[in-house]
Amino acid sequence: MALRIEENGFEYYTGAARASKSKALKTLFKTLAEQEKDHIKVFLGLKGQLPEHETPAASDPYTDEAALYLNAIADTKVFTSPGEGKKLASRIKSEKQALTCAIGMEKDSILFYYELLKMIRGKDMVVVERLIEQEKEHLRKLKQAFVNL
Repeated sequence: MALRIEENGFEYYTGAARASKSKALKTLFKTLAEQEKDHIKVFLGLKGQLPEHETPAASDPYTDEAALYLNAIADTKVFTSPGEGKKLASRIKSEKQALTCAIGMEKDSILFYYELLKMIRGKDMVVVERLIEQEKEHLRKLKQAFVNL
């Protein structure tokens, strides 16, 4: 889910950069697209560390409930279907709309990653916490761009 969120974020920001008339917004969206690409690499690395076949001895009700919650967040708030970022970018009508959508995406991503923290191992928590801080920085930049519009 996290990987798909970042892929769609990359696609969205790439499309938003193409659609932007303002040089400042075009630059911001290109920068955010590059940072999303870096996040993709991080999640691919984490995914590569996962055991191929791990069967838990017993079901953990907390983990099961948390997984259901993450799925619900991803299904309703953060687009996780392939190509959704590109589709969303193709419907941009204004720079204000592009920023509003991007701000919502970043907020939803942050929420998702905070919930993900509850489900991962200690060493991976540091990586996700760092990504959360980067997503928060994206949000700050987007909000500032919106104010300056």
